Formats: sequence, C-alpha cells, structure tokens
Amino acid sequence: MPRKTSSLALRLIAPLLLAAPALQAQTTPAPVWATVAAESTTTSVTLPAGTTYRFGDSVNNKWSQSVTVYAVTTLNPISMGVSNMFPFSDPDPGTVKELDVLETSASQSVQVTNLAASPASTVALVVPSPTPPPAVPVAPGTSYTLTFSNFAIAPGTPQNALMLALVNAPPSTGNQTWEGTQMNLTIDGVTLVCTYGQTYTNAVFSMTCTVPTTP
Repeated sequence: MPRKTSSLALRLIAPLLLAAPALQAQTTPAPVWATVAAESTTTSVTLPAGTTYRFGDSVNNKWSQSVTVYAVTTLNPISMGVSNMFPFSDPDPGTVKELDVLETSASQSVQVTNLAASPASTVALVVPSPTPPPAVPVAPGTSYTLTFSNFAIAPGTPQNALMLALVNAPPSTGNQTWEGTQMNLTIDGVTLVCTYGQTYTNAVFSMTCTVPTTP
C-alpha cells in the first residue's frame, strides 16, 4: 500500500515538473571602454564629473580598479613615471599603459592637453555613447552637416606637426580660403558631395554634404 501511494504521487508530480517553464539566463552587456590617451609624462587629461576611468594595458590585460570622479578632475600627468597621483598603485609595472573612459548613455567631452607643446595645447576628445545611431535618410537632394571631431595630439608629436589634411593647401600662402567642392564622401555606398561649412575651431570643423539628385 505505501508503494502504491508513492507511485501515485510521482505520477501527479511529474506533469507539473515537465510543465514548469525553463529559466532563461539574463545577460548584462559588457562595459565598453574608450581609450583616451597613452601613458605619458607630458600629457594631462581633464575628465568631466560623472566619468569612470581605468588605467592599465591590454598587453598583459592588467588594469587598475575603475574610478568614478564626481567633480571635474585633472589627471596630470597620466603616468606612473612621475609621482603617482592616481588613487591606486601601478597595475602593471614596466609596461606602457593607457587611460580608458567607460562609455555611458550620453557622450562625454574629455580634455587632452599636450604639455610638451609651447604653449601647451588642449583638444576636446568626445567619448561617444555606445547606443547605435538611428538610420539616416539618404533621399536625393538631402543635405547634412558633417562635423569632424575627436582630434587628439599623440604624445611625443613635434610642434607644428600636421594634424589633419583633407585637401592640398593652395600653392600661395596669400590665399588660404576653401573654395568649391572639397571632396566626395561615401557612407555605406551612398556618395555625398561636400563643400566648405565653417572654419576649423577648437579641434572641430564642419562641412555641408548633400546627396546628389542624380547618381
């Protein structure tokens, strides 16, 4: 009799177990780190409030703890070769490291200063959001303003070195204006004809680009 009761109980419980929904594993997107600058005794970086950074290298995959700053913070210089101004010890002694910033839902503007230049020069480096941009309509005749940014000076770059060249300079320094069509820009198979938009300022300049009405 006890054996029959046990067998009946199993027959009643088994369908319930089979009908139970399978548990689905939930995954968390991996953090995305953007490299701001390589370790250098002649480079400083100013981070906006709310930025999270780390210091280390991918050679040995050794990194410091991540640090979030709650006020505008300048790391000067971004190197372990001088006095250590970081709130952590050297994560990988003897290896050139880099400063990374964690991408967030909003873009972040980081100031990178080349202390070796005279006078010291600063450029704005925009750390973008990892969210993919929406699709851009490319109907013939559609016009867009393309903004070029994220210009940074590599550590050790000599003064007056060329940073960007999109077109050849005119043969005479007496006329340095931009004239007419400067380039054709192809994005995902769509060619845009670009003309001068505005003067280059603060490591950012823009050009007006239009999708031609005919191929």
